[in-house]
Formats: sequence, C-alpha cells, structure tokens
Amino acid sequence: MCESAVYLVSGDERTLVMQEAAKVMIVPEGVVCLDTLGERKLVEGAVLDEANLVKHEILLKPGKG
Repeated sequence: MCESAVYLVSGDERTLVMQEAAKVMIVPEGVVCLDTLGERKLVEGAVLDEANLVKHEILLKPGKG
C-alpha cells in the first residue's frame, strides 16, 4: 500500500492525525487528509513541513498567524 501516516508536530510533541492517509491536500483553511474509506480530517491552520515517502510519513506544523 502507499498510504502514509500524518502527524502534527509542535516542538517536541508529535500527534497522529491519520494513520493511513491516501491523499493530503493543502486548502486555504489548512490541510485536509483523506483515507481510502473516505474519512476526511481537516487540520486547521496547519502547513506541510515534510513528506518522507520512504518512511510513509507526512509531517505538518502549525501555520504562522
């Protein structure tokens, strides 16, 4: 499978947002994560920090503002 875990990273704290995201979209409100079953999670105010495709991890961080 090609899904990735999505984490919100703030300082040393790392919070799992979605275990197996199939799609990640940047939207004006933040970041939307979708899984293969259609579950949708919006992480308001977040921005993409890193996408590590080898580790199947996508790291988000709080946006500025």
